[in-house]
Amino acid sequence: MGRRKFFIFHCFIAVLFCGILQGNAAQPRATEILERLAAGFREMDGYGVKFGVVSGDYEARGSYVVEGDSYYLVLGDAEVFADGAVRREVDNRRREVTVTEVDTASRNILNNPVRAFDFLGSEYTPSLVSEADGRAVVRLTPAAGNDSPAGDVTLTVDTATMRPRSLSYDYDGEQVLVNVLEVAPLAGHVWRFDKNAYAGYEFIDFR
Repeated sequence: MGRRKFFIFHCFIAVLFCGILQGNAAQPRATEILERLAAGFREMDGYGVKFGVVSGDYEARGSYVVEGDSYYLVLGDAEVFADGAVRREVDNRRREVTVTEVDTASRNILNNPVRAFDFLGSEYTPSLVSEADGRAVVRLTPAAGNDSPAGDVTLTVDTATMRPRSLSYDYDGEQVLVNVLEVAPLAGHVWRFDKNAYAGYEFIDFR
């Protein structure tokens, strides 16, 4: 091997080795960010989140409040009530109430906001994509055996406050972006579902 080829070869090995070290260092940092993010939500007895959803030509704003395992979510014409076991999705335009069991394993903010920012111990492998200017981007890749239709999830976090800025879900190439507009402690309690308030609605029970 000539001197030039020898030099290039060793430079390549050095770059590769540094990349491996940086990759190994990024994994603990990604986990640390997720831990601090989840801890911030756990420290609140309850909280409210305002958000915006963008997917293709669709745009909407919504909000939800969480207290323990219960939540109440509003997005467009829909309301969702969940008590930790049963989820009731109300379509006020169609005057329908769809009843299902709560998917406690879901980390989708629209399907189970209680676990939307708690990826610890979930079926996702975190990696740090970037960290600069007070923001960190963490990619969450489904681990083996995770058949979630959401695919990769990209989470952006404000590292000064350890609050989420956005979530991006990849549904077979179709991107759903959720921008987090506000996170605040809950004032009051989560609204409970009252069947009498939806008299005349069709109930569809999938339990």
